[in-house]
Amino acid sequence: MQAWSLPLGAAAALVMLGILLGRAWALLRVRRAEGSQYGDHPHYLLGLNYLISNQPELALVELSKAVRGETDAVEAYLALGNLFREKGQVERAIDIHKSLLHRPGLSDLGRTQALFSLALDFKSAGLIDRSERTLQDVVARDPDNLSGWLCLRRVYEEMGRWEEAGETQARIDKLAGSTDDRLLASLWTERGNAAQKDGDAEAAARCYETALGLDPAYAPAHLGAGDNLADRGDLPLALQHWEIALGDGAAWAMQALERISRVSIESSDWERVEGACAKVLDRQPHSWRVQLVLARLHQKRGDLDAAREALTRALTEKPGSITVQRELWQVLDAQGAAGSAVGDLFAGVIDEARLVDPYVCLKCGFKESQPFARCPHCHDWNTVADEQS
Repeated sequence: MQAWSLPLGAAAALVMLGILLGRAWALLRVRRAEGSQYGDHPHYLLGLNYLISNQPELALVELSKAVRGETDAVEAYLALGNLFREKGQVERAIDIHKSLLHRPGLSDLGRTQALFSLALDFKSAGLIDRSERTLQDVVARDPDNLSGWLCLRRVYEEMGRWEEAGETQARIDKLAGSTDDRLLASLWTERGNAAQKDGDAEAAARCYETALGLDPAYAPAHLGAGDNLADRGDLPLALQHWEIALGDGAAWAMQALERISRVSIESSDWERVEGACAKVLDRQPHSWRVQLVLARLHQKRGDLDAAREALTRALTEKPGSITVQRELWQVLDAQGAAGSAVGDLFAGVIDEARLVDPYVCLKCGFKESQPFARCPHCHDWNTVADEQS
């Protein structure tokens, strides 16, 4: 399943590279037998050579010459179109791949390859509906096409059609002979989040239950289930779900801790908050975000000295955090520790736009103020982490 986490462009490139390598090797064997290195396809083979050596600009030049020479190598047109797409020239890629579909005598395999490349073109152009229809054609022609099913699932994710995405992933698992329970749990959780947003609490609860049946430790599902129960007034059971989520990853643990803190502080249940903080610190002893929660707890209790100590520890772990600095200045100002200078400094920082310490995708480096189950940039699942100092 790990290979399926590649972005669509990278997955397509790997598939196409394998096809091109096979074609190039066959042609080279024939031409060597005839005593010529490149024979009747010099530009095509040079283009493949440049592709393999990661020189896309030169590959583009040679493959363009090969196409102008009316080579019968369908792969040359596919590769040229894919290069144009990777360079952002999506309209040219679409034209090239469409032209292949009108070629008389095109084999079934060639048509499937052209449709697959065209679907990626449409997706790059933002034509998601057309990409979906084209990919459906691909998997209808070749039901065992894992790349086609994977791309179709990604398109359903883009469209927020989580039920179809889950069904497609189940088909992928069946073809691969293995199951990615966490990914399926992720898709069911997103389906539950969508139902919760639409006001269908019962449907959301069923989705979260299904997700936890697949992966009992999946924190986003516990967070969603807890939110669902809290909205329905069952805080004790909601707290149980949030406390389970404390044990799964730094980003989700903090989301759970913030929920527990909010509810418990409202009821003056200080021990529950402190216990939750201790549980996270046991797994992540250098978590500055936990110190931030403790500082806010101490402020609520009126213990500014303890709040100041917690914020100092947080600042030691993450010296560049404006969030921690802001709250520390606020405590110092409340204590009168530095006179009006702290107040003026705080007033200047509070107006800054960059006050949120981000979470980061471990795969592509994308940053966001809130944790995400699916990276908005590379679209991979469960790659979020707390940004380190």
